[in-house]
Amino acid sequence: MFGWLTARSSLLCRRAPRMLASRRIRRITPHVLISALPGLGSVLYLHAASRETPDVSTPGLLVAQPAFAPLLDAHWLIAVSVVTDDGPREWCECVDQLGRARARWHLLPDTDYLAWDALTASCMPYSAQSPFIDAQPLRPDHASVVNFSLREMAGMLLLEQDTYVSLSSLGDRIAARIAHAESASLQP
Repeated sequence: MFGWLTARSSLLCRRAPRMLASRRIRRITPHVLISALPGLGSVLYLHAASRETPDVSTPGLLVAQPAFAPLLDAHWLIAVSVVTDDGPREWCECVDQLGRARARWHLLPDTDYLAWDALTASCMPYSAQSPFIDAQPLRPDHASVVNFSLREMAGMLLLEQDTYVSLSSLGDRIAARIAHAESASLQP
């Protein structure tokens, strides 16, 4: 009796897009970005290891870990929301002036959602008229759960990884799944 419905629904499912992503973009300076990161709490931070020393100089800002160096080159922030087979996911990408994604951090159940919303609130819908084309998407090879920390040192702001990372068992499982989906090794 329901054979026609089964055949029709399988046909519709094959035509449906696998993932529809919502992208929003905003211009951002490294100072604004780095000042907002500590409020997020625990996030999954992804980056691609570089064999060369980054040539990034942002007056008044320093990073303690080389993995955070791409954040000093932030010109754009892209906020992405997507529903996957594992459920909804949200992340932000730091994009340089050439339109290259340099770093990405994912929302986890342990992230401060109000701080996340404050960071992404002024992002506008991403369109074909956006100011750049991302010819080189981020291909992360390292992932780690971090809590960003900011402190003043000799008149400069130092971004570093907080030694205390609070992550629930659900957050731990989701971080592992995201790192696996990104083909990145999850660092302790």
